[in-house]
Amino acid sequence: MGMKDFFPIQNRQAANEYMDKVSQESEFTAHHKGFTKVPHKIHRCFGLSLYEKLILIDLIAYMSDKIMCYPTLEMIARNVGCSSKSIERHIEELEKKKMMLVSQSKNNTYYLPNYLHCHPYLLISEKTHEFIGGVREQVNN
Repeated sequence: MGMKDFFPIQNRQAANEYMDKVSQESEFTAHHKGFTKVPHKIHRCFGLSLYEKLILIDLIAYMSDKIMCYPTLEMIARNVGCSSKSIERHIEELEKKKMMLVSQSKNNTYYLPNYLHCHPYLLISEKTHEFIGGVREQVNN
């Protein structure tokens, strides 16, 4: 494999199609297959910190086709790249913002709320993006 194989110009597939191919690759490892569907509204939400987004995405990945998940704080910390204490703090923030529900028993169980599609943080952020896009369009015309 030469250096030319690493340059994006070699890839002629659309990003989503290529990510699907990457997720299914099993020649080197078959541990993590598939991918997580995350709306752009979450990725680009102004009301969430970087770690809050990463934690939310990690929990969505654990949930997959279920309505809940229960990874340990240590597992989330390892995946996100920060301490368990930071994870605990950011999860509390996500709870306060009502971006997730946490049932505390022997292990924490995490749920997504039913109203995430119309959550104020996501709606305000989307309207802000629309406004900025409108201003940019007016400035560029």
